[in-house]
Amino acid sequence: MMMMMGGNNQFTTQNKGGEPLGNNGINNSCVGGGREGGIPLKKGPWTATEDAVLAEYVRSHGEGSWNAVQKNTGLARCEKSCRLRWVNHLRPNLKKGSFSLEEEKIIIELHAKMGNKWARMAAQL
Repeated sequence: MMMMMGGNNQFTTQNKGGEPLGNNGINNSCVGGGREGGIPLKKGPWTATEDAVLAEYVRSHGEGSWNAVQKNTGLARCEKSCRLRWVNHLRPNLKKGSFSLEEEKIIIELHAKMGNKWARMAAQL
């Protein structure tokens, strides 16, 4: 990471490749900019149409090829956004809502055994 003096005596931060970093020092190429020559990426809430396109793509090609989603579907979303949308909202086996009493009991028992290993505990529910 390098600090560069810009116009009006303002500092800008760049990575080793010379790309500007966001205000928090993170490369924001996925957030809104897109790749050079590519389509600009969309930010904000997902539409029902985008959800349907992503769900159909995952049904056809499976999970794990997130970097190919934009190229193959035309979605104006980066691979990280697509992956998170699938994992947190669209997966068919995703359970939302309150825990049952039985699940609460299992969680308490697992926490007593494992501590704060939440991902491992979630795999057992």
